[in-house]
Amino acid sequence: MKFPSIKYLTTQAGDAAKRFYLPLLFAGIGTYVALLMVNSYTSPSYHSFVRILLTCLLALPLALGCMLYAERSEKPYMKWAMPVLAVCLSLLYWVWLAPDTLFEHYRQMLIFFVLAIVMHLWVAVAAYLRHNERTGFWRFNETLYARMILALVFSGALYLGLSLALTACKILFKLDIDFEVYERLWVIIAGVFNTWFFLAGIPDSYSEINTPTTFPKALKIFTQYILIPIVTLYMIILYAYGFKIIGMWSLPKGWVSMLIFCYSVVGILAVLLVNPLCDDADNPWVRFFPKFFFRASLPLVVLLYAAIYTRVRQYGITESRYYLVLLGGWLGYISLYFVFSRQKNIRVIPLSLAVIGALSLFGPWSVFSVSEHSQLNRMEAILMKYGIWKPGEKVTQSKKAIKSNYDAEQLRNVVEYFIDRKNPEAMQPIYAANIKDLVKYTYRGVNNGHTNEWEASNTLKDSLIHILCTNQKNGMTRYRNYLSYTADVRTGVNVAGYSKVFIIGFPTYPEGRKQWIFLSPTDSVQVSLTEQDSSTYMNFIRNGKTVDTICLNALVRSLRAKDQQGDLPPQELTIDGTGDIKPRITFKSIDIKHPESVENDEKIVSGVEVWILVK
Repeated sequence: MKFPSIKYLTTQAGDAAKRFYLPLLFAGIGTYVALLMVNSYTSPSYHSFVRILLTCLLALPLALGCMLYAERSEKPYMKWAMPVLAVCLSLLYWVWLAPDTLFEHYRQMLIFFVLAIVMHLWVAVAAYLRHNERTGFWRFNETLYARMILALVFSGALYLGLSLALTACKILFKLDIDFEVYERLWVIIAGVFNTWFFLAGIPDSYSEINTPTTFPKALKIFTQYILIPIVTLYMIILYAYGFKIIGMWSLPKGWVSMLIFCYSVVGILAVLLVNPLCDDADNPWVRFFPKFFFRASLPLVVLLYAAIYTRVRQYGITESRYYLVLLGGWLGYISLYFVFSRQKNIRVIPLSLAVIGALSLFGPWSVFSVSEHSQLNRMEAILMKYGIWKPGEKVTQSKKAIKSNYDAEQLRNVVEYFIDRKNPEAMQPIYAANIKDLVKYTYRGVNNGHTNEWEASNTLKDSLIHILCTNQKNGMTRYRNYLSYTADVRTGVNVAGYSKVFIIGFPTYPEGRKQWIFLSPTDSVQVSLTEQDSSTYMNFIRNGKTVDTICLNALVRSLRAKDQQGDLPPQELTIDGTGDIKPRITFKSIDIKHPESVENDEKIVSGVEVWILVK
């Protein structure tokens, strides 16, 4: 093995600096600011540092994509126009959109994460935006991702080696090396070395990488024998579930959308990886897979939208559901494109995803406008249902109650939605009171240190809900899906006539709903909590034979009929068995599914803890 010389390494580093001076400049600025941020969380400048750092994190891939685009442009002015454009866009982001704290400003952080994805997709397509070179595009991106992984491995190894060296010096020579030194070391390696190493490996001869070459054997094995079988397995599971819900004539569960997206991501990745082999006659299965995958995806897109509909119908559109809808539409478009298009250009995948990502952030169709409009419509529908509000009117102080527990909780969720996103003023069309003034009054204690932001937010929620309805008590409404009851044991539990008492809890997961009690060292009974056909049973099994089955339906009905949840006398939570062991069951605590709950996949009883008395 011939190791590269120092001269070669410095030449490569110098060429990368000349070729990508602007991305390296942003990397340097971001690294310097990150070094200043180490252990300076209470510094007055910390918020300014956060804004600059996040701007640099977006500006780096933006500038890289612009310079790659200019590199292949036939117009000389692009060599300076594209870098100038990158700088201007970065400054605009820094001035208007960059958040000054991490993970506190939901709207701004969502914009950052979406733009980060868009910028990396921009890097993938920039050099080939005006050049339809299928082989070159594939090999260029293969090199990018391989170089990225290699850069991460080298950076990690370098950091680990230097960290161990520092630790050795600290122990052997009794040096005072603070943890900040390790943090600063990682910042320098991740910000400068990692970036520089990655940029030095970007191909510069576009004609050379556009020539066919031997497909990497390891990648071929990984795709053929791991990725494609996983995609096939996902497809079988999803189709089986689809046939199940058709047979039962029911709407799909919401979480199936995540499984469909996993299937789509892995499948599209497999399609991209095997793209050079699609014309290879020696790989018929690989040639067949892209056609098969996109055709099989079309029915799953319908299933995806049915799953999304079940959530949107209940809770309206939020940012996460907006992107589910958007990505579902994108998946449908990509599937139709690869089924019917003759070109089947893989550039369409990252390019179209980047375009819809950018468009989703701005305009009346943006994720924020659509989500807020949907949640406000939910709020208006609930208030109109109980005659609290009418279009064109404003609520001063309602004297009406929301009778449905579910509707009351939904109203609170909408108010929480706007407050958590720092935009309660969006509800102003409903309120006669000035919400902006109410916010200032409520949060006045946060500024002078008398309260924290969480307490102020809860106070604001309670105040806004109290204006709308009268069934708000101590800042809480009843829990939406369950009614909770506990045994009031201040006067004790009657155990007369029984010799043993067992305490058992039944978690929600299936395995936890089977517990054991030991009547003697050689005699045990399995106690299980089961649900079937909207009924709940407690079964006692001894030596493989069911010796008692207690139905809990009567208890559930009696508890649901009560006006309020809370503590009850133990005798109201007690059931006697009639089987061989004649157990007495007293529920220490039990949660009953609320009759107005719309969550079909929830259990009738949950949070169960019981005393079992046996003679």
